[in-house]
Amino acid sequence: MIKLIDKYLNDSIDGVEREKLRIWLEKEKNQTKFKAILERHYYINLGLQEVDLKKEYSLLLNKLEGHSINKRRSNSVWFQRAAVLIGMLGLGYIMYLTIGNSDETYIDENSITLKQENGKIQVIKEDGSLEIVNSAGKVIGKQNGGELDYKNVKERDSENPLNQTLTYNELVVPYGKKIKLVLSDSTVVHVNSGTSFKYPVKFLKDGDRKVFLKGEAFFEVTKSKTAPFIVNTDEIDIRVLGTKFNISAYQDDEAASAVLVEGSVEVYKVGELGADNNKFLLSPGHIATWNKSKNSMEIAIIDVNEYTSWINGQIIFKVRPFPEILKVLERHYNVSITNNYNFLDSQRFFAKFDTETIEQVMTYFQSSIPFTFTRVGDEIIINKP
Repeated sequence: MIKLIDKYLNDSIDGVEREKLRIWLEKEKNQTKFKAILERHYYINLGLQEVDLKKEYSLLLNKLEGHSINKRRSNSVWFQRAAVLIGMLGLGYIMYLTIGNSDETYIDENSITLKQENGKIQVIKEDGSLEIVNSAGKVIGKQNGGELDYKNVKERDSENPLNQTLTYNELVVPYGKKIKLVLSDSTVVHVNSGTSFKYPVKFLKDGDRKVFLKGEAFFEVTKSKTAPFIVNTDEIDIRVLGTKFNISAYQDDEAASAVLVEGSVEVYKVGELGADNNKFLLSPGHIATWNKSKNSMEIAIIDVNEYTSWINGQIIFKVRPFPEILKVLERHYNVSITNNYNFLDSQRFFAKFDTETIEQVMTYFQSSIPFTFTRVGDEIIINKP
């Protein structure tokens, strides 16, 4: 489906493909995937306040229905197209263009990217190495293969403003990939696929160590008696002094969770950080799950390996619902899975995978409950046998 979206944006989509895209977008979960794909595909600086959302959405549907499209468009018309997609999905940025230059700077949606506070975007190649340099020309971090390190690079200038004010970098990891990050305080963060992680280049000597997460990450937090480490997500906040824990806070999941491996953590509903009457204190081997629809927190005992095995490239499911399993597989293998066999939605499975292909994984589930599946490109469709 990513290829179809690319074709739509480039005006190279044919009638059959356009109809396929229109039908695919009728499902709400696919609109969420569409949003994620576009966020990874482009970045653009547009003002949304002037967009007539109803009109632009109708325009998009008309185009998908097969109305004529002029392939010789100016950049202003291209911007209008971007506004159509923004209006439909509420995107802030879907494209990046150099101001004053008609040439488009293309960033592959399957690349790990690092965005600095000045807007500069760097592609992080998994087998590459580079120095991360700020707008003042100072080296603030280094990449060596699958690791980004902000700790082992000393500031060359003691008067560097980074020592007095917080400057943030944002790491975006697409489906099918992950990366290890070492923060300035030596805290280690394993960032999972489909995740956006925002963090200070250098923590201040005094005050909280606060980071922002959309997706999933495992933290090994360096201990500090005076500087709490706080992870902010859309649904929950986690406060620790030094510990090991996993957070899963994907925007399209029904729940956000924190799993404690070592030490102790305080979990709060977002916006209630520090309110003692609303905090949940976790012990090792427990999970705190915030249900978004029920607006409630649940604490349970679990096997932490099920929730942290992804760090080592494994996937473990211990009696997990099939819909949850499909989401994990989509992120891990960078595929889109549509289940048309509703019976499977009520089934739970036990499984462990490491080097298997997605086809081998689907065949495994077939051996438990018969169903058929087909794969075309990055799409997998499950049907009743």
